[in-house]
Formats: sequence, structure tokens, C-alpha cells
Amino acid sequence: MIRRFFVAASVVAVALFLTLPATAARTYVEVLSVTHVVAKNQQATLVASVTPSNARCNLVIYLRSGPSAANGLGAKRAVHGRVSWTWTVSRSTTGGTWPIYVECGTTGIAKTWFKVV
Repeated sequence: MIRRFFVAASVVAVALFLTLPATAARTYVEVLSVTHVVAKNQQATLVASVTPSNARCNLVIYLRSGPSAANGLGAKRAVHGRVSWTWTVSRSTTGGTWPIYVECGTTGIAKTWFKVV
């Protein structure tokens, strides 16, 4: 009786696993590289890897004054699982360490940082 229960439970577990959407277990966002220290009026770059390979992502940097409005930030679509941004840090940006978020909707969010010197 117990053996029959475990066999039935195993069959149900396998059936549930097979009915999950294929992308549900394979979505992710990962920061591959970022300019961690940058001087004012210089460029910084962030590269991320995402799955699915054509995910739409947004780069958001939170400064003391609020979200950055630097040219080059904002929404982009990944190509072959990679997405990148390059922006110039304003001369008026307050020095310090600031969080960076790569937000890709239901795919996920990755967080990193950079330091303005």
C-alpha cells in the first residue's frame, strides 16, 4: 500500500514538473561587467546577460537626487542574450557609491553599483 502511494505521488510530481512553462525555470538577469569607478564627465558601461535572449530591459541608476536621466540609459532589447548601456556621468553628479538596477520585467532584476569620484 505504501509503495503504491509513493509510485502514484512520483507520477503526479513528474506530471506537474512537465507541465511547467519551459521558460519559467530559465529566466534570469546577470551583470557581466560594469565600470565600478568612474570620474565625473567620463563614460561608464554595463553589460548584462539575460534569458530569454530577446528580453526588454531597463537600466536605472539611483543617485542622491533620484533616478539618473543620463543619455544612454533606459530601455533596450537584448540581442542574443546580451544587453549593454554606455553613458556619460555628468559633471554635476554627486560623488559616492550608487546602486544600479537592470530591470527586465518578469525575467528578473540584477543589482550592482558604481562609484563616482
